[in-house]
Amino acid sequence: MPTTKLDSYLKSYTKFNDWLIERRYKRLADFFVGDKCLELGCAEGTGTRFLLKHFKEVVTVDGSLKAIAEVKEKHPKDNLRAVYSYFEDMDFGTEKFDTIVMAHILEHVDDPVRVLRQAKKFAAPGASIIIDVPNGNSLHRQVGVELGMLKELTELNTADLSIGHQRVYLPKTFKEDVRKAGLSTKQFGGMFVKVLSNAQTESVFNPEQLEALFALGETNPDIAAEIYIVATI
Repeated sequence: MPTTKLDSYLKSYTKFNDWLIERRYKRLADFFVGDKCLELGCAEGTGTRFLLKHFKEVVTVDGSLKAIAEVKEKHPKDNLRAVYSYFEDMDFGTEKFDTIVMAHILEHVDDPVRVLRQAKKFAAPGASIIIDVPNGNSLHRQVGVELGMLKELTELNTADLSIGHQRVYLPKTFKEDVRKAGLSTKQFGGMFVKVLSNAQTESVFNPEQLEALFALGETNPDIAAEIYIVATI
């Protein structure tokens, strides 16, 4: 199989990573509508697995040939269609989707507004467009600035660069890009308050404590590890 640049960004997830993805999608499921879902970015397929339980038909798009091959192998189901394409080039003709999920996508792409506009083309009337990104204002990044590990909240650190991040969003800049794409924000929220690294989080906190930290992100979105917008056209 030929390799692509995006293949190198696929990482082996820790138990905490898997837990957080599952928990993220469980929260975002409150905003799922209809029977047909478009997912931008399947990566290791953890989120795709969750979507397959909620929709009659799921189409997932990824620019990594490896990711597409793996998701097909993991989920050989009739209601999954895995498409190899860059988001900017994806084309479904007149096909429309009731729910569009873009989890941790915009921080990776060259032109996030262009990608949002491209996704909007395939949104059915009344569609729910769910967008989730890491939050530069996250408590753990604020601690990093105080310790001198980051020069500023939006600085790309080694971890960001290793997985192909091109930008770090703040709540304000996130909302601005959604607006520039011609989308209306229906709801803004946050998920999980992160105080330690992923490895430390996995070793220190038990499931009950993780749930408490997740709940804190919902009540304090501006300092949450992740922020999301539910948008409409």
